[in-house]
Amino acid sequence: MEQNEFKQDLKIDIESLDVEATVQAELYFKWASLASEAREAMDMAKLNLEITEAKLSAKVRQKPAEFGVRKVTEGSIAIAVKTHPDYDAAYKEHIQAKSEYDILYKAQEAMEQKKRSIELLVQLHGREYFAGPSVPHTPQELWKEVEKKKGEKLQNEMVSRTKKRAKIRKRKKS
Repeated sequence: MEQNEFKQDLKIDIESLDVEATVQAELYFKWASLASEAREAMDMAKLNLEITEAKLSAKVRQKPAEFGVRKVTEGSIAIAVKTHPDYDAAYKEHIQAKSEYDILYKAQEAMEQKKRSIELLVQLHGREYFAGPSVPHTPQELWKEVEKKKGEKLQNEMVSRTKKRAKIRKRKKS
């Protein structure tokens, strides 16, 4: 997750509540999609961990001496499996994937909180809480500016996702 991108998406421009309200659904979907992808990666890492554990367990049962097991018991097999470098690598991959999912899930929740904040700010605006001299703006100008920024972000996001998927594929091949 790009920390700067998240911080930028989380900001609320009080002067442009109309635009903020308009783009909020897209922002929420973006972060919900990222959280969903992270959940999938976490589930795949967990599956990989379970498969690694099962394969190692079977190998230990077949050739206990190669794993330093003198007496074949469930406890000694479990110790041999959990101390094996392949299990350690798979476990660390699962922890990393879970951490990424947790962060992105919280980012998704933060976007929900942003929605509620926008709603409250609109209510305050309707009650003229922010009344005072201001420079008028047209929604069309603001919308064009937001769309331009969104296009740039989308391009950066696609590059980032491609790199992330390549990294995941590389891990799986290892």
